[in-house]
Amino acid sequence: MGTPQQQEDRLSPPEAKWWVDGQRIRHKGFWFKPEFITASEAIRAHYTPLPSDIILASFPKTGTTWLKALTFSILRHSSTIHDDRDHLDNLNPHEVVPFLEIELFGENPSKDTTKISCPRVFNTHLPLSFLPDTVMTSGSKVIYITRHPADTFVSLWHLYNNKFGTEISIQEAFDDFCKGIVPAGPYFEHVLEFWEARDRDGVLFLTYEELKGKPEENVKRIADFLGCKTMVEKVVKECSFENLRGASKETGEGVHWSGTKYKMFFRKGVVGDWKNHLTQEMMKELEDIAEMKWRGSGLDLNIF
Repeated sequence: MGTPQQQEDRLSPPEAKWWVDGQRIRHKGFWFKPEFITASEAIRAHYTPLPSDIILASFPKTGTTWLKALTFSILRHSSTIHDDRDHLDNLNPHEVVPFLEIELFGENPSKDTTKISCPRVFNTHLPLSFLPDTVMTSGSKVIYITRHPADTFVSLWHLYNNKFGTEISIQEAFDDFCKGIVPAGPYFEHVLEFWEARDRDGVLFLTYEELKGKPEENVKRIADFLGCKTMVEKVVKECSFENLRGASKETGEGVHWSGTKYKMFFRKGVVGDWKNHLTQEMMKELEDIAEMKWRGSGLDLNIF
């Protein structure tokens, strides 16, 4: 029969407009494509974190691209590590930091972890509970970035409509987001898992809003966390939204291996865009969900 959770996970998934790029199934309470669930099991079985590994974790559309760029640039300019990696002028951040669940342990992995020079930097949209327990005991570093749920939702909604040419109404999409029926969702539980691990050694919890508000201070915070001495102002300038969007591949019609046009990784890069799309009633609903889901954890919307 299995546990109640296992029985629930085997239930037929609801139909959702978000599934335009492939059906999801529920696993450990989260919605992922079947191949990502298989990959997560392979990660737990076969990924051996090294003390020098850096794992960048995030829910989709919460600052993933920016965090990849910042980490890559910090390491490249570090006087501690003397990294000789290529320059971001010629590469998209998603080309220099591979996804654990796709390029490394996906159906057709394109990279071998043993051939990546240290410090190895990986990325994932998987919840913390999907990763090996050794991630927390190996000495490796985990940086989690999150973003206000309203801006996260708006950015995700725009991406799906633009990428797949769909016309998911904002109300339909919002209702599903609130129910947690979105890719990698539910959002609130995803954030909570990493928030509750923030006091452990080797875990840094960041918000997109912090980075936007005080970029130099938070780039230094990331560098210090990684044990790097780096040129903070140079990293901030190199990884500014304008510079990243203006790089060669972002200005053209090039397409990333995932099928996403490079320019789609950079829409507005602002805080508070939700005000142009959501009603006060919608915002109140998000506030109520956050209060219910995060109650007692110390996590609330005031951190954003």
